[in-house]
Amino acid sequence: MPTINEIKEEAVKFRRLIESCDKKNTSLVIDCFPVMSCKLTSMLLSYHFLTLWPELELKGVSAATGKNSQITHYWLEIDNIVVDITGDQYNIIDDKELNNKIIKNRP
Repeated sequence: MPTINEIKEEAVKFRRLIESCDKKNTSLVIDCFPVMSCKLTSMLLSYHFLTLWPELELKGVSAATGKNSQITHYWLEIDNIVVDITGDQYNIIDDKELNNKIIKNRP
């Protein structure tokens, strides 16, 4: 099992690689990253983690809120460690698109 620091280091490195890639020529990364990128990014990150640590047990977690559960998010959990490299999208999205609970708990 990797340490929390190893997990954080790899997650930060992975996020930086996504941010610095040529988004116009990378079909899996959209221009507005991290907005609307949580599930695919989490799945790619889980693949990366499992390549590094094949015995690692992780799970993807999905949540929804808002009117008709229209606001969704997806992240990874390893034991009781939350790994969310797109949570900051809620700092970018306009307040009128979010509910008060999300606005109050922004990272």
